[in-house]
This record gives sequence, C-alpha cells and structure tokens, in this order.
Amino acid sequence: MDSRDYERALAVLDRCVRIESVDAFGEEFLEALGSVYGCVHTAFFRTRAFTRTFADPAPVLNGRLPKIIDEYRGRWFPQDVMFTRESIARIGRYGVSSLTQLRPQQVPATARAYLDDFVFRRGFRSVCAIDLELPAGQRGVAGVFHETPDGLSRADLAGFAVIVRQLSPVARRLPASAGSPAALASLPPRLREVATLIGEGCSNATIARRTGLALDSVKKYTSQVLAETGCTNRTELALLVAGGR
Repeated sequence: MDSRDYERALAVLDRCVRIESVDAFGEEFLEALGSVYGCVHTAFFRTRAFTRTFADPAPVLNGRLPKIIDEYRGRWFPQDVMFTRESIARIGRYGVSSLTQLRPQQVPATARAYLDDFVFRRGFRSVCAIDLELPAGQRGVAGVFHETPDGLSRADLAGFAVIVRQLSPVARRLPASAGSPAALASLPPRLREVATLIGEGCSNATIARRTGLALDSVKKYTSQVLAETGCTNRTELALLVAGGR
C-alpha cells in the first residue's frame, strides 16, 4: 500500500466513525465503499455469524443485488465460495476475503458451481467479503461484487483489512438495537409463530404459505410483533429471535 491507498482507507473510516447507531451502519458503510472505492454492487447483512447471512431478512442491497438475493437464498447460499475453508481462514485473520486471493485448486466443486452457475452467469467476475464486529456479538458482513476480475486491486483489499481492524472496535460500541426478549416471550402463539419465521429469514409470502394466513394478515401480524417487541425493523426482530434461542 502506498500513501494514496492509506488515504482511501482513512476516508472510509472518517465517514464511518460518524455513524450514530448500528441500524444506520450497514447503509452508511456501503455508501462509503461506493464513494471511495467505486463499489456499486454491494450487500450488508447483520447476523450472528459470518456464515449465516441468509438469516438477515432485510439486508442492505445496492446495484443489481436486489434482483438476485432470492435466488441466492433459495439455492446458492450453502455453496457460497466465501464460506469455503480457505476463505474463512482469511476472514479470521484479516477480516477480508476475495475470490482473487483463493487458490483455484482449493475451491471445492460445490463452490465452483456457485461461481459458474450463479456469480458468473449473473455477469459478475469477482466477489469479496468483509466481516466486521457489531454490538452484542453481532457480525456485519459486507459482500462486494464487480463485473471485472480486477475490480479490486491487492492494495484495495489491503485497505479493506485496515478498515476492518480500525472500524470493528468503533462499531462494537455503537448503541445496540432495541428489542425486548421478555416481550418476545410473552407474544400470543400466532404472533410468536410469525416472529419465529421472520427470524428464519422468511418473506411475508413464505410465512403466508407456511401458516395458511392471508398475506394481508401476515403484514398485520408483523406490524404487531414489531410494536410489541420494540423492534424497528425485521432485521432487529430476527436478531432478537436468534438471541433467544
């Protein structure tokens, strides 16, 4: 990394240290990456573990990712190349892993299918994951997709590692999400069932199919659950449900 590379990493940090709540963190972090590094196709998940991105029912999605998130969740999530052994080792050491850093011979066939039949078929040629610490044991997992193999340089990835190292201690101290475990436990059975399914990452349509409720009823019950538990969105509720298991 040269001085310009450090300046870019510091520019992201400067924007992110001004974030006032964990609820705003994902959107602000991705906006900083977009502004400084030109990252367009990005996602941010709040979850309990790096490999459980599917559990966030309302991730922040930019670029072309909103159009493919359902396919990812429904078919490809278990085969994500970022969840391979070598990638997870890099995440544990640096907080960052990129397809360009993984040895081809170490990519299992299932992850190769994920790349060939999902990532590449959708027009992307590189993918990177960033893992940050959030309050109360949560993780903030960012995915960055590019349409060219060299969308992120080695210096960019080194800059991301600097960002992770400096930003995680700051993000850990952000005000934690609202939400009352006691209120969750006291929900009536039907509302508790809806809350559990939201915690599993189910959409309203999926909840309607699994419970036999009308879609309008699911929407009404979801609003009631949020109000009763003090959560402001589905992500907070999912994390509250996960924390109670």
